Amino acid sequence: MYYNSILVSVTEICTVGCSHCGFTGSTRDRQPTAEEIGRWVAQACDSGIPEIIFTGGEPFQRFRMLKSGVRAAAGHPGKPRICVFTSSFWGRSRAAVDKILGQLPGLTRLYLSTDVYHQERVPAQYVMNVIEGALAREIPEISLCITVAEDHEEEQIRGMYRRFEDRVRVHVDRVIPTPFIKTAHQVGLPPDPEHFSSSCYLETPLINPNGDLSACHIGKAGAYVRLSDLAYFLGNLHEKSFQEILADADANYEYQFLRVYGPQGVARMVASSPAVRKLFGGTTFTNGCDLCYKMLRSLDGRARLREIAADPFQRELIDAIRAVRFGELPGASRPASQPVASQPVGSPAISPRPAGPQPADPRPTGPQPVPQPVRSGM
Repeated sequence: MYYNSILVSVTEICTVGCSHCGFTGSTRDRQPTAEEIGRWVAQACDSGIPEIIFTGGEPFQRFRMLKSGVRAAAGHPGKPRICVFTSSFWGRSRAAVDKILGQLPGLTRLYLSTDVYHQERVPAQYVMNVIEGALAREIPEISLCITVAEDHEEEQIRGMYRRFEDRVRVHVDRVIPTPFIKTAHQVGLPPDPEHFSSSCYLETPLINPNGDLSACHIGKAGAYVRLSDLAYFLGNLHEKSFQEILADADANYEYQFLRVYGPQGVARMVASSPAVRKLFGGTTFTNGCDLCYKMLRSLDGRARLREIAADPFQRELIDAIRAVRFGELPGASRPASQPVASQPVGSPAISPRPAGPQPADPRPTGPQPVPQPVRSGM
């Protein structure tokens, strides 16, 4: 199967404690060893994933494990891109930054989380020290990740880093990315699939510190709740290899449904099922991840997904879209061709079965939006 990248959560510990972030750390002891992190990263690289993204928690709070993962990726023949999310809490001085970055050879991108929330705990000067150190070491890409509630916050943060604007990218998210969805629910409308057209990260699976491999970054909720009975959960790397888990996922049509349709497909599931619509009547979904998670945590939602995934016609559609969008032949060990970016077709997730035999129509309807970087717990 084709993935753009994979998240490797080095730790579920983060002591920054931003007020806008719901990620406060794990309720269980889930820390991997440095050797386990290195082995899992090597297996992901063996599968041809072109980008390894280290996240947390705050990965620099488990620096030995972070080093092991970065070095495993840097030493792999596939030469993947190597990225790390961080709050820059370790950037107290240029000397400290130089010492730390010098132990991460092969790093190709830093995602630096900095906004009014982070600056309650991590001064902007720390972030500037990290930027200067990364530029001095010629790390190819540096991105500032800003979360805002008001427009003026974005300009405030951009102003702080103005002298780096020609060398640093800026990615902006909102605390509530789609506030207009609440209005739709207040007047009794089902979720509109178009509201969730570009809010999915199912092309970036997540390895959690306990070895759980999840379909996307919703797997971070595994720090608090059991996810093993949901379609997000793909397997555990203590029990099976990365390649074995992917082989199982290849034949898992509940997961493949989510992968090809994303939150748009889940919104159609809600809109097309009276039982599920009744269950979620009046519920506000702040974004696609919130919709998907709430839907699949419910018994009725999981039952509806199983019903769709068991339909032979829907399976044909899923297979056809996988072939066009990702260049994948289900059950094959290698892609049929290079993936082709496209939008899912119409509304096949809820289409009634045709009266007679009809071939699946996998025609793309437009370009796939470029995904924004996946945010971490920092």
